[in-house]
Amino acid sequence: MYSAIKRAKRMTTTVSTKAFLLASSLCVSLPGIAAEGMWTLDNLPHADLEQRYGFKPSAAWIDKSMRSAVRLAGGCSGSFVSANGLVLTNHHCVINCVEDLSSPTQDFMKNGFLARNNPEEKQCPGVEVNRLEHTKDVTERMQKALVGLSGKAFSDAKKAEQSSIEKECMADTGNKRRCDIVELYGGGQYYVYQYSRYQDVRLVFTPEYASGFFGGDPDNFNFPRYNLDMALLRVYEDGKPIANRDWFPINTKGAKENELVMTLGHPGTTQRLLTMAELETQRDLVLPFRLLFAAEYRGLLLQYSNQGDEQARIAQTELTLVENGLKARTGMFQALLSRDVMEQKREQENTFRNWVESDATRAKTYGNPWQTLTQTQTTFRNMYVDYVMLELGMGIMSQQITWARTLVRGAEERNKPDHERLREFSNASLPAVQAGLLAESPLYSDFETMKLAWSLSKLREKLGVDNPVVKHILGKESPEALAKRIVSHSKLSDAALRKQLWEGGADAIAKSDDPAIALAKIIDTYARKVRMDYDQNIEPVQKAAASQLAQARFAYKGTQVYPDATFSLRLSHGVIRGWEEKGEMVTPFTTLAGLFDRATGYDPFKLADSWSAAQKKVDKKARFNQVSTNDIIGGNSGSPLINAKGELVGLIFDGNINSLGGAYFFDESVNRSVSVHPAAMAEALKKVYRADHLVKELKLK
Repeated sequence: MYSAIKRAKRMTTTVSTKAFLLASSLCVSLPGIAAEGMWTLDNLPHADLEQRYGFKPSAAWIDKSMRSAVRLAGGCSGSFVSANGLVLTNHHCVINCVEDLSSPTQDFMKNGFLARNNPEEKQCPGVEVNRLEHTKDVTERMQKALVGLSGKAFSDAKKAEQSSIEKECMADTGNKRRCDIVELYGGGQYYVYQYSRYQDVRLVFTPEYASGFFGGDPDNFNFPRYNLDMALLRVYEDGKPIANRDWFPINTKGAKENELVMTLGHPGTTQRLLTMAELETQRDLVLPFRLLFAAEYRGLLLQYSNQGDEQARIAQTELTLVENGLKARTGMFQALLSRDVMEQKREQENTFRNWVESDATRAKTYGNPWQTLTQTQTTFRNMYVDYVMLELGMGIMSQQITWARTLVRGAEERNKPDHERLREFSNASLPAVQAGLLAESPLYSDFETMKLAWSLSKLREKLGVDNPVVKHILGKESPEALAKRIVSHSKLSDAALRKQLWEGGADAIAKSDDPAIALAKIIDTYARKVRMDYDQNIEPVQKAAASQLAQARFAYKGTQVYPDATFSLRLSHGVIRGWEEKGEMVTPFTTLAGLFDRATGYDPFKLADSWSAAQKKVDKKARFNQVSTNDIIGGNSGSPLINAKGELVGLIFDGNINSLGGAYFFDESVNRSVSVHPAAMAEALKKVYRADHLVKELKLK
């Protein structure tokens, strides 16, 4: 499951969490493969595309493809597939929406959802769709504003210039435009990305959980697969479906083996350009910490799920995301534990470093960024636990506290000039924050109490009983007693109250006696100190050093080096192709017949009732899932797989187990992306769900 992040349930966290995304594998070779790369659209590998496939993408092809692809602001990709605002993405990318729209009497997670007409389409709380319209290089302007600065001065100047550029980009468009500063090559380049922002997004279709995630965790990151991991949304503006001229027509025949296919999506984060010192921090601290934490949390969720059907329904989304992240990070950890992988990474770094240091002019020009980054790792390691437990909120896991932290921090930040605010509360970011905060989302008291009590106990464990933060938060109460008091007495489940507090600002927050608000104030006192330490003493130093490395790398290899993923639009090219596993060839396609053969009648291999009923109607020879050599990572979930004609020939939803090394390297011989074949989508909509109106709109044959 290749979603970008294990995100908070709503996009209302007080920080922009850069999760450590899907990556690693047991593969140890790091060959230089031409198909490697997540390329920005203004720097496509034109020579490779022409030499390998005879394909020359025109400016019109690139522009149409850019405007046909979309980003789900919560961490996924998608694409327009009709002229009436219909968006195709993954089932697992909309499960938060589906959960929010469900109830004990109407379980859309279990039973799926299909709107037979526009009035039946249901708005997804807090969901935002972005379409990229324009990019502009602002590197010279940003670097000029930052030259000679360090520490707090660097941080302040950077925020000021970013805010100024974003304000110019936003103009007077209000909430209809989004502008993001995108840092490429670790700060070696800066671009402003201008998006159309759509906040009225409605659910049209999603299959049952048993169909969208058939095989569950055992099949996750594996192949063969039999998942109908698809969903359809519709984008509205001014109460009506948008009319868009750019969209991908669906070719139900798909692509042939070894045919060129390309993904256009928003890969979240890769670490392929990190130094050895940074990789060692991931291996020795970050990944072990996150793995142990997630493993314990998974056990807690399983225990809660076993209490009954309703508890299982409530915890299902959270459990799915936690298990996905746990499996992915396990792969990441295995990759960095591989001696061969680390030795080749070290060799690459030493070769590059020797090239810089062997020439006096180059050495003077680029300095010693490796040493600088090594030094910052010591500071980062010392503060890491405080940072993730307090600032990232792992020690205070509760939807009510998440809302409260947004209200408390937002009240303070919005009183400041835009350039002095924390970046997540900039004018450019506020519409998304507000939409998430005010979304009508259900809250389950016993579930929230359990999560908060457990996370508070972990906060006490990780920081220590005598830590002043822990003592201030808990006082004389146990984690269980404090959690029960806050969840039972907080009124923040009321969206109208949240709106009143948000609009009332600092004065309303100061007067509030809500216990979740009170706890958020305590947390913010300490979390801000950790955040400021990171923003002023670590990030500026890292960015400056990364910029030096980027400039040296440009001189060393030019723009043939693609930037690490940044949840911005990228194209990767590849072909439909299987691979060799333990001496056996894995074929690139599965069929509907394989789904029925794999079904056992027991979760997670139990067929949905709709599929059992349609078994004799569907074409069992139709292709179901497929693999290709495209270079993807978390965030690519929902990406369209297109051919040279710009037709959609697949829907990316996962990678094979070998692809989990994608955060650090790419090996075309075994790395595979997994997608839903359009033939399966057509069979499902026609014969399983009888969605004739969608079949017509999508022009499926």
